[in-house]
Amino acid sequence: MAATSVPAAKNRMARAVESILDAWPASKDPIWDFFGSECAYCGVKLVKGERLGHIDHATSKAGNHTGNLVLACSVCNGDEKLDMDWRGFLEKKVSDPALRQERIARIERWQALHPKLELAASPQVAALDAELRAMIVAFGEKCAELRTAVADAKRAAADSEG
Repeated sequence: MAATSVPAAKNRMARAVESILDAWPASKDPIWDFFGSECAYCGVKLVKGERLGHIDHATSKAGNHTGNLVLACSVCNGDEKLDMDWRGFLEKKVSDPALRQERIARIERWQALHPKLELAASPQVAALDAELRAMIVAFGEKCAELRTAVADAKRAAADSEG
């Protein structure tokens, strides 16, 4: 089994918390149905099971909720759009103004049908989230302390042998 670095472990813990706060939808079928199995950006037909894309990139904290996910081919989402704003991407991608406006309107309808639920208004959710994030920071700090203690113990053992 490969060793896991402390930053990778912290990242996994943070993603686990995020997956609770903003979980992926239980079913992706509504996304496939709404977009007619086509990439929301270029219109290419997709095979069910191909990738979904975030309208606003995941790192923007827009989240994994249904309204921030569209069908996106690997070229649009994986090679071209990346962290780009979706409207700016469509401006660049779709030269026909009528077709571009149709795709914008479709994505906006999707977003309106699936707004993000704001759980932060719950004091209990906010407190638990803050506590878990503090634990992740503390984990990193304790791992650094452990690394130093192990190095010190190895030096002491080497000194006592030599």
